[in-house]
Amino acid sequence: MLHPGECIYQIVTDRFCEGNPEGRPRAELFSSGAGNLRKYLGGDWAGIIARIQDGYLTGMGFSAILISQPAENIHVCMEDEEGTASYHGYWPRDFLRPNPYFGSMDTFRALLSTAHEHGLKVIIDFTPNHTSPALELRPDYMENGAIYRAGRLVAAYSGDMERVFLHNGGTAFRDAEDSLYRNLYDLAGLDQMNPQADELLREGIAYWLDQGVDGVRIDAAKHIPPGWLTSLSAFIHARTPAYLFGEWFLEAHGRTEDNAAFANGSGMSLLHFMFTHAIREAFHGRGFGAFADMLHESSGSYKHLYDQLIFLDNHDMSRFTRASEPWLTDLALVLLLTSSGLPVVYYGTEQYMSGGDDPHNRAMLSSFSRETTAYRLVAQLNRLRACNLAIGYGSTKLLYVNSGVLVFERSCKRDVALILINQEDNAQILPSLATSLPQGAYSSLLKDIYPDRPAVAGAEGDMQNVMLAPRSAYVYSYESDLEKPAAVHVYPKAAAPGSEFIIRGRHLGDTGCLTVGGCEAAVISWQSGKIVARVPAVPAGVHPVQGLTEGGQKFRLPEELKVWTGMLVTVRLVLKNVHTDFDTRVYVTGNVYELGAWQAERAAGPFYNQIVYRYPTWYCDISLPADSRIEFKIMLRSGSGMMRLEQGEAHCFHTPAEGVSEMIAEWQGACQESFQLSEGDAAYG
Repeated sequence: MLHPGECIYQIVTDRFCEGNPEGRPRAELFSSGAGNLRKYLGGDWAGIIARIQDGYLTGMGFSAILISQPAENIHVCMEDEEGTASYHGYWPRDFLRPNPYFGSMDTFRALLSTAHEHGLKVIIDFTPNHTSPALELRPDYMENGAIYRAGRLVAAYSGDMERVFLHNGGTAFRDAEDSLYRNLYDLAGLDQMNPQADELLREGIAYWLDQGVDGVRIDAAKHIPPGWLTSLSAFIHARTPAYLFGEWFLEAHGRTEDNAAFANGSGMSLLHFMFTHAIREAFHGRGFGAFADMLHESSGSYKHLYDQLIFLDNHDMSRFTRASEPWLTDLALVLLLTSSGLPVVYYGTEQYMSGGDDPHNRAMLSSFSRETTAYRLVAQLNRLRACNLAIGYGSTKLLYVNSGVLVFERSCKRDVALILINQEDNAQILPSLATSLPQGAYSSLLKDIYPDRPAVAGAEGDMQNVMLAPRSAYVYSYESDLEKPAAVHVYPKAAAPGSEFIIRGRHLGDTGCLTVGGCEAAVISWQSGKIVARVPAVPAGVHPVQGLTEGGQKFRLPEELKVWTGMLVTVRLVLKNVHTDFDTRVYVTGNVYELGAWQAERAAGPFYNQIVYRYPTWYCDISLPADSRIEFKIMLRSGSGMMRLEQGEAHCFHTPAEGVSEMIAEWQGACQESFQLSEGDAAYG
């Protein structure tokens, strides 16, 4: 399991390193000489193994790699000019078989073994949103979006009698409903609420988890019903505490309400696109003001900010590096690797690879040099992340900012890190800085890369006349030698009773006891920096996590653990004949925690009424405890925030023991007295 003190290296498997030329795909799928970036170029798992063994990846201090989806993809090309192949791994056909162009299952297991032997965790991509491109009226197009189970056909897009796929047309990205229940571009969208699709996806991710992978990136999470994703998250964490995060894409200056609501409510981390857009603006245009604004907004949006994943670029956007300005990449890496969040470095950044949009941002890795400034910077800063709690888990305080200079500090317990970045072409003299550093002289950790500027902190942490060289960065670090227990992180953030959870910290002793919400948790293993335990059978809700070491020293986690009522299933609630005003939205509240436990401010929703069902019928896919009696009432919320509760007896039904289901209820007419809710109180379904 990953934690914020670590750092991830993202690899597009086909574009990193070729280790076994004999495994190349047939000619029409492969580009000899790498002239066509839309085809396979030869990178494979054997190549990744080789670069682990020769120290290239571990030399940068990474503790995890994120690789392309390992499942079998389609074996035909698109009918476009370049003849695009599925080298990227996002056109799956069988979740229970490996991509043969990346290697055999034995090679994949060897990759896991080699990575783990060298202290590297392995994260895989997973695509529960879709299979491959398909056209409803052309069953002969490509592979017709077909999905298989261990070689046996389950369904194809055209002639899909079992409705395993969505058949609502392609999304125009107009709103949440349009994005959730229509196909993404021309990809055959899976209907996660179809029992066969749900079972196949759970079986597929379980297969790879059981091989020993350490984490999962959920592709296109924004386009999957949040209720189903929350249930999938609980399913994964009941099996193993693998690190789980999703891709919820946000445009530059996009709104974050749904994004943050899902991250906060589900416990699933997300790729932090706000950070990405802001850091690109900071170095490629508007200066650090926009970055400072982003810090303020995101700290108020995300409950678990340092568990969100931060990055400069990835395979879906142009590369951060501009060939004429490699020094900007160096400075941006300093900011990335010292900011709050779990950093992801895209392959080739350390070699200053540049390139525009897909596929030019996905060229074969240009070099394996270990002498670039970027390579050395990443190595140095990853060493800092490993030893200074402030970098992984600390709060962030801005000390000085203008368009070209950014100064901030991170602090956690007694650990402190002070970061100063100057992207101007001339030296800068700063005003007095009020830091948290203990009194003394400090030397920058980057003194071998940028001109050394020793800094002196006064008795109150004040620094005077700090001068920054042009185009430079400085990191001053203090690690406390106090040996008091420091528990700083718990993962997962949300889980069902019986699931494993992990606590990270230092000086936690060799044994002790834990409680969650005052109830003792069974300890599986206890080490000074890591404790593994099971979530006890506490009432559903958000609970404090506390510990007592064998030496009698108490500690408490700075964040709480959300405990579900039990294992989750997904139910599509369908509400008929709910007539509303134009600005009114529909929610439900009920007798279980997942429906708000009759608390209106935590009602589940919103419901939709345009695609799967149409007004005045409303629907929403909601995570609920399995095999449980559910009672609920419908709530109406106006644009002004007034809520009205349905009168009469509560609707009742019993959830299934597993899988997905649908429950239909009829609006009972009148409403109880209206009451006011503050903006943003309602939960995301």
